[in-house]
Amino acid sequence: MKKRLLIGAVGLLVAGSMYGRSEATERYTDYIYDTYGERVDVDVSQDWKLTGYKATFKLETTPLRGTYSARTYGDGTIQDDVMPAYWVKEAETTLHDRLVTANVLSREETVRANVPEDAVRMRDVNTKKPTSIFELNPETFLGASVMLHEAWDNTNEQKQRVLDIIRLLEDDVESIHFSFDGTPNEDDDFTERYLNVSRTPQAGDPSFNSLQTIDDLNRHDRLYGFDKTTFISEYRFDGTKIERDTAD
Repeated sequence: MKKRLLIGAVGLLVAGSMYGRSEATERYTDYIYDTYGERVDVDVSQDWKLTGYKATFKLETTPLRGTYSARTYGDGTIQDDVMPAYWVKEAETTLHDRLVTANVLSREETVRANVPEDAVRMRDVNTKKPTSIFELNPETFLGASVMLHEAWDNTNEQKQRVLDIIRLLEDDVESIHFSFDGTPNEDDDFTERYLNVSRTPQAGDPSFNSLQTIDDLNRHDRLYGFDKTTFISEYRFDGTKIERDTAD
């Protein structure tokens, strides 16, 4: 008797799971069609983070062609990553081209963009006809990482390059993360140095406005890097490691 009850309970769970998955698939399919105008195959799986089901799907129509994901939140709303992914690609291409055209970046050097997950929720965007990120006040949320294929060498030429990049990007981004890597194709991250600059100063990092001249940079005199034990350390521009008990 107990065995039959157990089998019956398992059967009910399986049936309920199958029904829940089918219902979620239908809901995601309708959502994608209503939002992006495409009938697509949706791969639904358990969402252990939010409970319920999450979805993976592929859009075929340009400029949104690509593979994306969506999930359902506690209030029943569905959120996907289509527009953040679109904005990332648009920002990376636009900012990279801007720097290359101004001769402060080589084609081989890269720009990466970061768009917060809640960027879509904060903005009313036309998704079927994608809204450009540059129409959405990106200076309030867009982060850019500029990866320079040169080691930090503490020269005025290099510092002026940093300042030029800041001036070219500051109107459209909230923050810029610089990395200086003389061996970009090698796995030696402990030799890289980093500089963070943002619209407003953050925990010791300078603001865009505070860095107008080479002298301003020299007064900041601080970079980040990983030592061989992978701990984050601070360094002076001349390479001297800043010990915690002597940091100003």
